[in-house]
Amino acid sequence: MSAKRAVVAGLLFVLIGTMSVTAQVAQIYAACEGKSTLSQYDYVTGVETTLYNTTGHPDDLVLNSLGQLIYSVPTQGTVNLFDPTTGINTVLANIGGARDLIITPDGNNLMIAKNTAPASIYEYNFSSGTTTIFFPKTKGITSMNGLSFDVYGNFYAVANRTEILQLNPQTAAIVNTLVLETGKAGGADGLTYDSYTNSLWTTHDSNTLGDGLVQIPVQASGFVSTSPGFSFYPINMGGLDGIKSDGSGNLYIGAIWTAPVYNIPTNTLLYNPVVKGADGVALVPGTYGAQRSNKTTVPQSARDAAQNP
Repeated sequence: MSAKRAVVAGLLFVLIGTMSVTAQVAQIYAACEGKSTLSQYDYVTGVETTLYNTTGHPDDLVLNSLGQLIYSVPTQGTVNLFDPTTGINTVLANIGGARDLIITPDGNNLMIAKNTAPASIYEYNFSSGTTTIFFPKTKGITSMNGLSFDVYGNFYAVANRTEILQLNPQTAAIVNTLVLETGKAGGADGLTYDSYTNSLWTTHDSNTLGDGLVQIPVQASGFVSTSPGFSFYPINMGGLDGIKSDGSGNLYIGAIWTAPVYNIPTNTLLYNPVVKGADGVALVPGTYGAQRSNKTTVPQSARDAAQNP
């Protein structure tokens, strides 16, 4: 799909004053690839705190219900759990090329995108500690990146950096495919569900479609549309990677050298601080408020569950 077929909306690159957004913006945990650290960043104070020095370069980052950090280290081929209250780090699984992560809505399993050949998705069971292949090597798919569940339980994955796959969460069968662009120079990477817009959002970094954010509306059956099925919001910033939503209209992004906060309703960047190496990001529990009312009819209880699997 060419960029001309996308619905393009320009980004007003404005930094809003701290006083106007203090109550809205969360603190983040960041997997800092370049520095080999797990860090915590406070947007209001501008303070970055190193929590743990990792072995190898960490990539993606998610939190479990206990507030523990689960992160991937592709250079080591491991998925790890770090407890910020005890400082203890544990290796959960050994998977070469492990990158993007998502916890299933029931909290029982961790889905792991393997980005090296053969590209696939693994499933790690927290109770048994076992790892199995969920989505096996498939013809035509050479890479796997961002993973996400929506509020309806649909499962999605970024494939080949050019398309979003909707996968059956039980069988791994491909239900539908949304093509963002054609060719081998695609740039889709991180993926998150946002309850404020009832949409998937993916970071994007390429010379074809451009650098920015892609919004993909969803419904109970999955994609609202596949023609073209998305809106593109350009940002003059490379290295866009990890992304998370707070459900209140803000998207938190790891962009290698910075960790911007994009505000959806105003189409602005609230903050764009230097957080060197920021890749995967996650919201620090207790640092952001209750979700504001949404334009969609998704029940609040379901939206809460999607934000806190």
